[in-house]
Amino acid sequence: MSKDINILFCTDFSEHANTAFDHALDQAKKYQARLHLFHVMMPSNPCGYSGTQISSEKDPSISTAESEENLIQQTIGAMKLKYSALLDDSIPGHEFVVKIGSPDVEVIRYAKQNHIDMIIMGALGIPDKERATRIRTAANVSKFAPCQVIVIQKNVHPSFGI
Repeated sequence: MSKDINILFCTDFSEHANTAFDHALDQAKKYQARLHLFHVMMPSNPCGYSGTQISSEKDPSISTAESEENLIQQTIGAMKLKYSALLDDSIPGHEFVVKIGSPDVEVIRYAKQNHIDMIIMGALGIPDKERATRIRTAANVSKFAPCQVIVIQKNVHPSFGI
């Protein structure tokens, strides 16, 4: 009896993530693995307060929780728009997942809860001013993930001769 293989592809919609997606799709085809397409959004309330009783500034009738759920659904829609056409029947299945929280924590948590065998993510995909956060995310995921982690960089510096 063969084990179902699960690959977690993490995206921030950057060029590095696009390159990582190509690798994730290749690995999913090679190992006949289920591909989990994953994005983490920063919380609208980083202090951690539940916010279910707080109304949105734009529409007071919408709670923060409802607003975050709307953002999650919009982000899943954006992921489907970007990646669905590139997926085909050569992999056993895929799913789109969006979480809210600290990217490294959410990636590691999801990997543990969903028996992920391999995480593939882009390196340094966001602007330079936020580079330290992205480096921390890749480093923490690599250090604490319960599985293999592959961090993909879009362009390799030509002086390395690769």
